[in-house]
Amino acid sequence: MDSKESGRNPEFLCMGFQKCGTTTLFEILRQHKDVVLCRDVKEPMYYRVEGLWFFGRKWFYKKRYYGHIAMDDPRRCGEVNAGLTFTGCAKKICHDFPSDTKLIFMMRNPVDRAYSSYKYFLARGFLAKGTVEMDQTYGHAEAFDRYVHSVLDDKGQEKQIMKQRLKYLVFSQSCYYSCIREYLEHFPKENIRFVFFEEFVRDEKAVCQDLFDFIGIGEDEHLDYSIRANEGNERAISGQAAKKYQILKGFNYGFYEFVMLPYWFSGAYEAFKKFYNRKRDEYLIPDTDKSAILPKTRKYLEAYFADEVRGIEKLAGRSLADIWYPVQEHPAKEKAGCRPEDAA
Repeated sequence: MDSKESGRNPEFLCMGFQKCGTTTLFEILRQHKDVVLCRDVKEPMYYRVEGLWFFGRKWFYKKRYYGHIAMDDPRRCGEVNAGLTFTGCAKKICHDFPSDTKLIFMMRNPVDRAYSSYKYFLARGFLAKGTVEMDQTYGHAEAFDRYVHSVLDDKGQEKQIMKQRLKYLVFSQSCYYSCIREYLEHFPKENIRFVFFEEFVRDEKAVCQDLFDFIGIGEDEHLDYSIRANEGNERAISGQAAKKYQILKGFNYGFYEFVMLPYWFSGAYEAFKKFYNRKRDEYLIPDTDKSAILPKTRKYLEAYFADEVRGIEKLAGRSLADIWYPVQEHPAKEKAGCRPEDAA
């Protein structure tokens, strides 16, 4: 990297959530003439991986990811990173970014997001091999119902969901309010914008134009709004293959993002990439199971996420019944750590 490169601090952050359209938004934003995003990766790992703090934020974060941007570059600098709502990220972000940083949270029906992430992470080794094998036996819908009850009916595991978010991504990433309230302690509400997936896919251009106003940029007539990215229509051939793919993907992150192998030894990285792609095709196959979530599972999860939905409704100042599902006015019980009345 050129020693003259200084690196910029992003002026806006799209914080999440996973399987809510963040990759599609990233692909749209990267086309915009007045926006510049991080260098050659979508989601910087600096705030998501504890050990990277050892290298220092100035060198690893600003130089590695934003060292290609001059300090006087007039474009708006941003980051799209669906993992910034993992455990501990909010505290780090609040410490390193000024309160006038623009924050964007993308959300979808929490039940649909949970089911989508379940299928996505099956292929990527984040779920136990036994869960992958159960899915291959019963299919997505029935296996998902069994997985949901195996976690949420176990009070010991249920209490750990927001403490071990990476382990319980299927559930923790649908607890929108619990995650967002961590940022509300440090960033003013007027600097936060909510994007709802269902409205985003219905009219991407209108939603993006509203975001452009929020970020402080104009429209770009050359943008392609037909993009549909990271749909994840794959499945692992076995539980063991899913774990092997997870390990392989970890090596790819290490070589590409942390060691920056393409910059120093491009030939070696190209050889690894060919090996990576060959093994990926060996471990993953197209997912032909299009079964919808079971009605009983949906009803169960709607009740589980009801407090989270109430909290988001209060923050957004609107009902989400038309795009998600209606919730009762008075909850029968309140999950620990989620007090939607705080948002009023």
